[in-house]
Amino acid sequence: MRTKLRVAALVIALVVVAFWFFGGPNMGFTKTSVAHIEKDPVTEIETPRYEKRFVPGVDFLAAGLGLAAVLAAGSFLFRKKLLEKS
Repeated sequence: MRTKLRVAALVIALVVVAFWFFGGPNMGFTKTSVAHIEKDPVTEIETPRYEKRFVPGVDFLAAGLGLAAVLAAGSFLFRKKLLEKS
């Protein structure tokens, strides 16, 4: 059980870090919409337009790594299996 929890913690930590890094690492909070400037072709006035997109932030990273840490710490609550000598 100890090993399974530690492996699960490692997998969760790696997946969270990879998702955060390849999802566009945002050093702020998680965003569900991103603004980009669009220029009107006739009046040439710039206006912000919002696009629905999930950008994971450091809060997402901290929560995922915190979950992995809890699983890894929980693995220490179980005893090692003792091998009996015949």
